[in-house]
Amino acid sequence: MHGALRQIAGILIIVLCLMNTGCSEISKNENFKNWQNLIKLLPEDQKTEVPPKVEDQTGDIILGESVDVELYFVTADGASLEAEKRTIPKTEGIARKTLEELLSGPGNKSLSSPLPAGTELLDINIKPEGLCIVDLSSEAALVENENQEQLMVYAIANTVGQFPTVKKVTFMINGEKTTQLGGYLDLSSPIEPDYSI
Repeated sequence: MHGALRQIAGILIIVLCLMNTGCSEISKNENFKNWQNLIKLLPEDQKTEVPPKVEDQTGDIILGESVDVELYFVTADGASLEAEKRTIPKTEGIARKTLEELLSGPGNKSLSSPLPAGTELLDINIKPEGLCIVDLSSEAALVENENQEQLMVYAIANTVGQFPTVKKVTFMINGEKTTQLGGYLDLSSPIEPDYSI
């Protein structure tokens, strides 16, 4: 430890000498440009580097940790929603990542996806006041009845509603604001998560 401190002190003295008194005939262009050059002179065991940011396939920055989330899928009888816990990489866009996991389907074979086949998440935007805008592809409108639409809407709302920044959810289809998805529910006003469904 004392040896490392002596090395650092020595480097600093040399740098100060070069910068202030011109102890050597090194030209200014050959002088140390910044503190990063000093780091290069440290012994290998003293160097610390900032780990590079890692991105997943969607471009989200992975923070090197994982987080447990709850995804809401349709029960076997088709009457209600059931939470399935899943551990996913913690990213800067955790709500988007969580919805993508919902769209990928359940791990439990007794549960089923609440969204019509082919539905894609086009965008998600969370406003500072807590409104989450979910933009889905047109396949989301292919629900067969009111029950299926209700389960889809609340599966999404409950899934993103687990994050404290989300208070209400509103929907878009292909980038266009919509007041309904399948024509059964009035979605002209944002909805709140409902964990009783």
